Amino acid sequence: MTNTVFILGAGFSRYAGMPLVVELRDQVFNWIERYKDQDARIKSHMYPLPNWPEYPKGKYYAGLECVDTGDGFEELLIRLQTASEDCPVTIQTIHVLRRACAKLLWETQLTCRLPEEYLHFARHSAQSLGVISFNWDLICERALDEMHFPWSYDSNVRTPIIKPHGSINWVNHLQARTGQVIANPPELSPIAEGMTISWERNKPFDDPLFAYDHDDLRHILFPGDPEIPGPEKNEAEHKDAICLWNAAEQLVSQATRVAFIGYSLPTYDLYARKLLRRICQGKQIVVCNPSDEAIKTFKEVFQGEQVLDEPSKFEYSRYAKPLAAG
Repeated sequence: MTNTVFILGAGFSRYAGMPLVVELRDQVFNWIERYKDQDARIKSHMYPLPNWPEYPKGKYYAGLECVDTGDGFEELLIRLQTASEDCPVTIQTIHVLRRACAKLLWETQLTCRLPEEYLHFARHSAQSLGVISFNWDLICERALDEMHFPWSYDSNVRTPIIKPHGSINWVNHLQARTGQVIANPPELSPIAEGMTISWERNKPFDDPLFAYDHDDLRHILFPGDPEIPGPEKNEAEHKDAICLWNAAEQLVSQATRVAFIGYSLPTYDLYARKLLRRICQGKQIVVCNPSDEAIKTFKEVFQGEQVLDEPSKFEYSRYAKPLAAG
């Protein structure tokens, strides 16, 4: 187990009550419709404004109409970002979706349970090289914390949790997207040396923006190539994103086994797919996923590698059982 790296997708957190990627779009949309009149930062984009007559339905809906083809949530975010140069109103749509998604995940996080299967996983991961999570939620962190196992977002600290797509408890006061530079509050510290992304080490399960509601500081990243610039990124964020991927690559380089749990190698994230294919060469690959199609994709992408399929949900996998039985 000591030479294993775990890679987590949304299927890992589902048993705790967090939404799957395929469910996230509808849940975010429903949250927006439910709270659009109660949230001032969202309300301003939901209705027509006198100084923007070209958007009779409001900027949020105008941005959706520019690109929406019924894709899943992450695909929609990518489409919006790609279209922003030709259709600038998509920026406001992105802001609304990012805020609603973060609010939804925090609300769910506060009420979701943590079954004993996650505590078993904590024991497995505490004896591994570390975890790479594509999830914005904090289920993995909560499991380790509840078992009193040390963990950190720094790859040089045991047990590292590397999150290339960001996390709901990460913020970036030093490099706000508006160009405004805001001093880091004293209770926040960088997730790793040389990075501007910060977190509250002593309160990792509290929303760091609860008292200071500035969504431009929230560090939730979209899938895609971190080298490609976009309107939602600045130079420091490019650097931080690359550092996160480098940390993931460094972690996997030490492993002999890579265990994927609830992750499906989505086609819309070709950057992650290609990078994982490269850095997992020569390693034993375990795939815990109930989807036959997902397992087939892994065998195609990792053709020539040793792929061991475990066609089950996380809670039925070997990593959700006591360590002695694994």
